Amino acid sequence: MSFLKSLLEELQEQLQNEPTNLTAAQVADAAESERLNVTLAGGVMSRLKQQALAEGRSCSSLANFLIEEGLRRHGTLS
Repeated sequence: MSFLKSLLEELQEQLQNEPTNLTAAQVADAAESERLNVTLAGGVMSRLKQQALAEGRSCSSLANFLIEEGLRRHGTLS
């Protein structure tokens, strides 16, 4: 058996032994940051858009900042 053929078979065997279906929890655990979907009341979203525009940043960037700041103020983050 040639070297390349044996290497190919070894790689195929490794791929077959690996889990192919990852759960959302496994993906989240591997991620350094995660995505969150939040539904905001119309008035809150309007205020968020206005503030983000005034600061020259995206709504998601401002929302991330506000969540982190709120958690720090409540002692959850250091």
